[in-house]
Amino acid sequence: MTSSILSSARKTQSNDRYYNKALLEIKNLIVEYPVKEGNVRAIDDVSLTLYRGEVLGLVGESGCGKSSLGFTILKLLKGGVIRSGEISFNDINLVTIPEGEMQLLRGPELSMIFQASQNALNPLQKVLNHFIDTLKTHYRWNDESWQKILELLNRLEIPESRLEDYPFQFSGGMQQRIVIALTLILNPKLIIADEPTTALDVLVQARLLEILKEIIKEYDLTVLYITHDLGIVAEITNRVAIMYAGQILEIGDTQTIFQNAAHPYTRALIEAIPNVKDEEKKLLSFIPGHPPDLRNPPLICCFADRCSYSQDICHSKKPQSINLNFENGVQHKVKCFIYDDRYGHLFDQK
Repeated sequence: MTSSILSSARKTQSNDRYYNKALLEIKNLIVEYPVKEGNVRAIDDVSLTLYRGEVLGLVGESGCGKSSLGFTILKLLKGGVIRSGEISFNDINLVTIPEGEMQLLRGPELSMIFQASQNALNPLQKVLNHFIDTLKTHYRWNDESWQKILELLNRLEIPESRLEDYPFQFSGGMQQRIVIALTLILNPKLIIADEPTTALDVLVQARLLEILKEIIKEYDLTVLYITHDLGIVAEITNRVAIMYAGQILEIGDTQTIFQNAAHPYTRALIEAIPNVKDEEKKLLSFIPGHPPDLRNPPLICCFADRCSYSQDICHSKKPQSINLNFENGVQHKVKCFIYDDRYGHLFDQK
């Protein structure tokens, strides 16, 4: 693990305020995609709480269900079916709410920064029209709207003169800033950021992250930040949820995750981070094997076949989430037999 990532995690924690009021609660959520061969279980019994004012990172390999979870919250999941579970936002059950009422929540209450900004903007409409249409659709156009548009554009370093330009006239980084501005224009209570900087080069990504951090603090935003980049997680989040094969394997505050990761999968992800300062580490670490086939979700530990700690119990039973107690008092959960009092003695804990 690089020292720069560790220092970022410490800095993030030291400046954070902690909130006790839950804004979003997910309980025992199961989502499947019907296919010819059966059903692909993209989200497998996920329970998650997002508190007001925090930035929760959702991390995992590609295909582990991160984006599916984000789209399920907004009920924009194409082809997917919610089999069971609850999604409560401000005490509103999003699973059972009619689509007409859900449309009223999208934008002013729940909003999303999409991964591909070029697909989120209409190439035939000028940038200004995107803002006008968004505000008028939600009956928010008033005398103060123009000033708010200019304020957001200035905050995101987009010149006012570019409002009459079309999206294709902007770079990828500028397009993503426009998408972020469109997300913020309605003052949503919860923002789901689906890898918003993935397609950008390193320098543009770094600057956009700095702007995002400032805006999150300035507007007191609550964010579910979906990414596979642990460097971004250390830089911007309060807590981290580690997702694998549709399940949440570990969740805790950012600093604890990086300094004292509990689940073997989390440890393996952190070990795989390149470290140019470590002269002894000549080869990159990797996780052997491949994720399980989600058409037939494993009834055992989903990571057992790739885990260097696995024992017989891991191949015969499915672990449950266990609460861990750390000195900082922050809630930490892990789904692993290592920390189960009935089986912990079987493992060589490192």
